[in-house]
Amino acid sequence: MKTFREAILLLPWAIGAASMALPGSSSQVTFTAPMSWDSPPNPDATHHLVFNTVSSLLQRWPNTIYRNGHTVTPATISAGTILYHGRRNAIVPTTPEWLAFDFEHSHMFCRSSCYVISLMATRDLRLVYFDGSNAAKMRGGPMDSQDILIWEYPHPERTSSERIRISELCAWGKPFSVDGFVRMEYHFEVMLCDFSAGTEVVTLSNLIPVDIGSRRRDAGSERSGYSDPPTRRPRLPPKRPDPPTGWKGSLPTLNFIEVLNAGSWHNQAPGETRVHIDYSGVVTFYNPSLTSLVEARRGQPRSHHRLANISKTDSELVRQELAEVFARQVKGPGGGIDWGSITHVIVKRYSERLELLQYLLEPATYTNVTEQAVAVRIQILTMLAPYITTEAVRNSSDTSWVGSIVHYCSTTQTSMIPGGTLTPQERLIRDAVEGTLHEICRRLTLMWVDAFDIEAATDRRKAEALGRWRVHVRELMEWLDWSVWNKCNPACGIDALCHVPTWPFVEGDHPDDMTPRCISRVRLGELALEQTLIYS
Repeated sequence: MKTFREAILLLPWAIGAASMALPGSSSQVTFTAPMSWDSPPNPDATHHLVFNTVSSLLQRWPNTIYRNGHTVTPATISAGTILYHGRRNAIVPTTPEWLAFDFEHSHMFCRSSCYVISLMATRDLRLVYFDGSNAAKMRGGPMDSQDILIWEYPHPERTSSERIRISELCAWGKPFSVDGFVRMEYHFEVMLCDFSAGTEVVTLSNLIPVDIGSRRRDAGSERSGYSDPPTRRPRLPPKRPDPPTGWKGSLPTLNFIEVLNAGSWHNQAPGETRVHIDYSGVVTFYNPSLTSLVEARRGQPRSHHRLANISKTDSELVRQELAEVFARQVKGPGGGIDWGSITHVIVKRYSERLELLQYLLEPATYTNVTEQAVAVRIQILTMLAPYITTEAVRNSSDTSWVGSIVHYCSTTQTSMIPGGTLTPQERLIRDAVEGTLHEICRRLTLMWVDAFDIEAATDRRKAEALGRWRVHVRELMEWLDWSVWNKCNPACGIDALCHVPTWPFVEGDHPDDMTPRCISRVRLGELALEQTLIYS
């Protein structure tokens, strides 16, 4: 007679998951959900990538770590929202220009003379949002999705052509009544097409002039691989401005630390709350129907995913889908589901618990194998408890209850959402949620198979089980690749910021080293000023 553990491991439990057909053309790719509860995900499936994208929208931290954006979506800014524009003169722009969400971001564009315009949205502004660090003026992929929208293919040589870019984007958006575009660098920004449409000036303030220093610009940034060399000859900074009549003491300097600090307010969920995503129109390049990109991603870490190898056919598919989405003059006909909140709930539920599980499984955490196995069993049960019913346990001798754990764990968030009310874009998100949960639940249940009767097992079997569990947790966390696990540990002191060394404020010599590190506010300010003196 087989043991309970052997019987479960041989169980081909069918969870009855639906086929995950993805929107696209007649050549679309379909990945079918595993029919056996313990089947691993298809290597080319993108459930976890779509999930990560949706759960990270409008959050600065994940979009800094994974700077090559893969999603374009409709968004709005509500009437009554205040935005800021800093410049060197008192002229209200009559051509497309940039707006900041926080004063600190706009203030850095004042330079010597300083005028800051605050504007209020007089109606809901219709926007396009690009995820990733789509305002990073560097090669390697951050601007690829913008390029495909307006030029069909990525054009890395045009990274510094921002005036051309904003004009082309506004021309693309005009037939769809698009007011502007939201991107992110070290903070979020709005590329507004027409200051006279949908906004009204609240204040136009002549602020205290800003002293940006008198030191000469050098080519310091060229020593690293983060940024492209300047496309124009560095200029000497302007002469220090004269203080206004009645001013005493030093003039204010450009305080880049406060720009980064303001950006960090939106690091994690809920992110930049002044922008509202229309999830019924989320268009992602992680749609596996884009077969040229599926092939390009194989064997590549997520940080190296980009759109440079997109085929003409796939580029046309995405542009057509975007045109269809933005042709909807009102919010899409979807089910009104807040997919962002659903993904945030899942990340909150499992991220810290998986970290704790990983810690409990470390060999150095316990000296007693029994205590360790029991502690891990408790943690696994904590995560699976909502899906283990007394009726199922009562019938545990026939082993089918283990498959039901995976089924209910994977589908509880989405099972009652009517599929017929969803747009093709929402169906892709739904499948991504279920596919991501299936892998979490599958791994936890495989561990539960071992842990169910571990308390009565021999020390040798406990040690073997602990070894298997370490592998499961490590592989699961690597597959999920949630940005909440990429952090400064230990946390930074009050005089430092947790910083990812990327454009434009770098620290280090390797462009792919995205390890967060604590950096003093003074040092980070020096780096920021150095970069601005070179490129402004």
